[in-house]
Amino acid sequence: MVGQSKQTRKRRRPAYSCAECRRRKVRCDRAQPCSQCTKQDVAFACTYEEHPRTVPKRQQNMRRQRTPEELPSVDGSSHISTIPRVIRGTISKTRVFGHGHWMNTVSMMDELSGLQPLGEFYESMFRAENHSHHDKISKTILECKQLAREFKRKRPSRWCLPADLHRSFPHPHVMNELIEIYFSTFESCHRILHLPSFQEEYKSYINCPETARGPFLLQLALLMTLAGALHGGANIRNEMTTKASTWIHIAQTWLSAPLEKDRLTLDGIQINCLLLLARQVTRIGSDLVWISAGSLVRIAMQMGLHQDPDCLEEMSITQKEIRRRLWYTILEINVQSALDSGMVPMITGADYNTQPPSDDEPQDNTQVTISNRMSFQSLLAESLPLRLRATRIINSLQEEPSYDEVLALGNELASACGKAAIAIEQAVSESNAHSIGFVTSFCNHLLRRFLLCLHYPYAVKAKRSPMYCYSQKACLSAAQDLVVLLEDDIYRRILLTGGGMFRDLITWGAMLIFLELCPEPDADNSIFARRSNRARQEPLLQDARRVVQYARDRMWHGETNVKVYVCLSMMMAQAEARLGGMPVKEAISKALHESLNICHTLLKDMAADSSTGTMDPVLESWASSGLTVPLFADLDSDFDFLVDGHLDVSFLDNLFDPQ
Repeated sequence: MVGQSKQTRKRRRPAYSCAECRRRKVRCDRAQPCSQCTKQDVAFACTYEEHPRTVPKRQQNMRRQRTPEELPSVDGSSHISTIPRVIRGTISKTRVFGHGHWMNTVSMMDELSGLQPLGEFYESMFRAENHSHHDKISKTILECKQLAREFKRKRPSRWCLPADLHRSFPHPHVMNELIEIYFSTFESCHRILHLPSFQEEYKSYINCPETARGPFLLQLALLMTLAGALHGGANIRNEMTTKASTWIHIAQTWLSAPLEKDRLTLDGIQINCLLLLARQVTRIGSDLVWISAGSLVRIAMQMGLHQDPDCLEEMSITQKEIRRRLWYTILEINVQSALDSGMVPMITGADYNTQPPSDDEPQDNTQVTISNRMSFQSLLAESLPLRLRATRIINSLQEEPSYDEVLALGNELASACGKAAIAIEQAVSESNAHSIGFVTSFCNHLLRRFLLCLHYPYAVKAKRSPMYCYSQKACLSAAQDLVVLLEDDIYRRILLTGGGMFRDLITWGAMLIFLELCPEPDADNSIFARRSNRARQEPLLQDARRVVQYARDRMWHGETNVKVYVCLSMMMAQAEARLGGMPVKEAISKALHESLNICHTLLKDMAADSSTGTMDPVLESWASSGLTVPLFADLDSDFDFLVDGHLDVSFLDNLFDPQ
């Protein structure tokens, strides 16, 4: 019995046929791709099972050596260890489909003998190489395709770009400056445009603007919108600001064209990414970016960007790198906008296996002419799974995490920020880029704001419960890090004009600083104690003054909400009155009237300037055609919680009430 129970298991022979031929049970010639897969037009699915001792191809061709510990992971798992050799599904043009899509029904049934005659007939009729045998049929098929294209070309959505859009662009030397600025700043953390490809198409545009592709014109317009906010010349900044709104609406209208599959391209993805950044930089629908980012994530997944390119059809090294860069740019935009919107990212690390991009240019790349470029995208990618998890916990509507969980997550975030700081410092020491201040500020801002949001609720509680004092210190440190961002002249420009994450300083940061300046109700109020407190808190007072001035400067740069600046001015007056032993109510009342008068004057000047301003004739004709609609204005909250007739800061009543 024992001998019978221990049956000898035969060793399975290794399979040498490709996976597709084994599935279809046909002979494979073991070519790459094999003749059977080529004949069936599924060459992309022609893959061979690797033997256990064979080093995976992906690891042989790594762009740079990484250990599993260096790769980003979720819950301890590494993406590289889970990459399959080929996706389960179908690739069609620019899209990928799982087994729930109807296109997979054909591949699932093509091995059935009952369908063989139909399959042979289809092959002879519709495969291009067989048309010569059926000239009449092939001619009819070709005519049908041409008629279909002509019919689609007449759809209204195909005509939504102004014919003379390029005439609204500035002089080429200004465009050259803006292109240099963009690739030296925003592309450091968001790798959207492939520089050599962009430069090649830009040269063609300069030679003949009338023949430029529509998607390229939109990319160029949005690029100038982003870079225009950072230009050193005030006249250029004003010109770009004037045109930015219409350019953004043109791009949004083009992307929103109904039922257009031709938007599902890498060009469309790039325009989407540029558009979402431009909306935040210009405060046009910045509060709604999370909604649009969610749509962009789905578009990218439909195009297979969430699958590592090594799992897809054959493509060049450059194409693989572009797809990886775009996917991690989309994830970064999504997690940042989710944090701003108080919502969850709607994606986890288990939903994708795309490997992080390299900061170096691909090997098959042409020479790059933008000098001294820096990239921190791979650095940001390392902490992305952690920040996705943190955002889900911060914005959860179901349950509040335990404080131990918050501390553990905070330590992980602090460790990630510390590692990033070391890498940034090393990169700075090795670079002489003129935009180094912006690049480091941008990267630090993208990382450190998660610590601020995570600890903020507990920092407020620390005034009543000492057990949360660690959160108070961590939060205050993060708030002061935001104030430091104002020291860089270039990054300060975007903080003055931007919405979303670019107004962290007057939403999260300001409250923490003024909270720290409020003494405890039972604190010693003697003259000696006040002098000691003022000397100790003078650095914090300086930060508070800078925040108030910053809020005023935002008003001068187009912010229309008066209550933000008024509220911060009142808090500043209260803090200084308490520390100086002055009547608090009188100080607050004076600050209220003075700040309101300042806001009134600024808004009157803004209204006068807008009434005398002129729009570019090309953009004006497009705007007056009715094609442009207020896609965001009616929905963007833009601090509506402060403009609904009353300022609700009741959660601070016990902290800021006059004494």
